[in-house]
Amino acid sequence: MSLKATSVRLDDETLARVGQMAEAMNRPRAWLMAEAIKQYVAREEWFIHEVEKGVIAADEGRLIDHKDIKAKWEAKRAAQMD
Repeated sequence: MSLKATSVRLDDETLARVGQMAEAMNRPRAWLMAEAIKQYVAREEWFIHEVEKGVIAADEGRLIDHKDIKAKWEAKRAAQMD
């Protein structure tokens, strides 16, 4: 895998926070920013994929009534409180 350089503009406070985190992790700032971007992109790709699956399910009529979902989550919450 080849790496390409890019630039990111950050406000002073955010850049300082990135620097503090990188120092605490004993990593370069560039590594921390690259890792953050990788995680963000992966999370957003997952979200887009899940939304697309939901749209397809809705188009096919595979929907669950709100009261059924609510009952499921209330039962789950009650079980956690026990």
